[in-house]
Amino acid sequence: MSATVMREKRQVTLPLEVVQAAGIKIHDQVDWRFEDGEIHGRKLIPRSEPRKVVGKLCRRGDTLFLKVPKGYKLAPDAIEQAVAEERESRQ
Repeated sequence: MSATVMREKRQVTLPLEVVQAAGIKIHDQVDWRFEDGEIHGRKLIPRSEPRKVVGKLCRRGDTLFLKVPKGYKLAPDAIEQAVAEERESRQ
């Protein structure tokens, strides 16, 4: 077990063996969760494919739809997740 100390600005130094085992490098992001009385951290892996899709919002009568380039398919749950992540990042 490796104990660390919380500093004034909520900063903690991760033990070297934890950093090495997790493969954490400078500027990597770590996702923190508190579950069942324990703190869990996991290294976030950047996506290899771009997440940006350029489309055009169109209207047919009273219906709005997103027109995307030919060959692209957007799953509704993927759109919902992207919107939720964007909203969360702005809070």
